Amino acid sequence: MAAESTDGAVNPPSKLLSPITVLPGVGPSRAQQLARIGIQHVVDAIFCFPRSYQDLTHVKRIAELEENQEASLEAVVEEMDLRGTSPGKSMLGILFSDGTGALRGVWFNQTYLVDRFRRGQRVIVSGKPRMRSMQWEMTHPRVQSLEEDDDHDLHKMLPIYPLTENLKQRQVRAIVRQAVTEAVDDLEEVLPESFRLQHHLAPLAEAVEGIHWPTDAAQLAIAKRRFVFQELLVMQLALAMKRQQASTSHGAV
Repeated sequence: MAAESTDGAVNPPSKLLSPITVLPGVGPSRAQQLARIGIQHVVDAIFCFPRSYQDLTHVKRIAELEENQEASLEAVVEEMDLRGTSPGKSMLGILFSDGTGALRGVWFNQTYLVDRFRRGQRVIVSGKPRMRSMQWEMTHPRVQSLEEDDDHDLHKMLPIYPLTENLKQRQVRAIVRQAVTEAVDDLEEVLPESFRLQHHLAPLAEAVEGIHWPTDAAQLAIAKRRFVFQELLVMQLALAMKRQQASTSHGAV
């Protein structure tokens, strides 16, 4: 039932408790996949916080790499080479370039990875580079494919969500973004403004957006602080209520 505002107008019903299938592109099959990671309603998607982040705020060029210094770089797949090194052993080599130089990614005994790459594919490559035979090389680097809908996340903190079979990061990111965009304003702020200001806490909607798509580590810390503080506050209130109930029960004996 729609809620009535103070001026008598009828407000549209909140989407928070609506099934996740109300979001565009989420059919029964996708809904089953999302249910496996705890997303059944729109509000579940909003509070499905990233389990980690890929920091793309300091993406380097290949020409800027330093020996054994952890780095992430945006590059294009140029060549793929899969070969056997000995009976039962294999090596996959992928050549990446970014216009300032080239870097070779090497994986041992992981032939299945070859299907994840294609020539011309844009990726983020992360790892510790070393110079070998006059060329930069990373052994078993982490590689994130840059889909078209990930462009807005370049040079930011890229959220990494929990996944399940046949569910990709870009799909979860798109669903979470849609849920937040459409329903974050329906969330009820549980902390009074005076309390938030006193303790320097971000508003709820701002914290939700900051924890999903922080522009840097500082914004992420602000968002996390809001939710950690709120969780501790709820725990303290619950403990206080238990003490009061125990005291009341004891006094009634």
